[in-house]
Amino acid sequence: MEYADIIAREADSLPSEKQAEVLDFIAFLKMRQSRAGEASVPKTPAEIEAFFRSFNVDTSNYKFDRDEANAR
Repeated sequence: MEYADIIAREADSLPSEKQAEVLDFIAFLKMRQSRAGEASVPKTPAEIEAFFRSFNVDTSNYKFDRDEANAR
């Protein structure tokens, strides 16, 4: 027996308001699953560059100062 069949059988034994809660929970799980797919981490150098380019911060004159960084 597949999970869908088991879930349907179990839901049938619940009162209507609890069946509605089961449907709400299924919608929640679907939403969470779709968000997980959307929030993928950039993997290629081009994706990483595009991600940081979206912040519109000019770092062309930035000079890293190790002593200053360690002082913080």
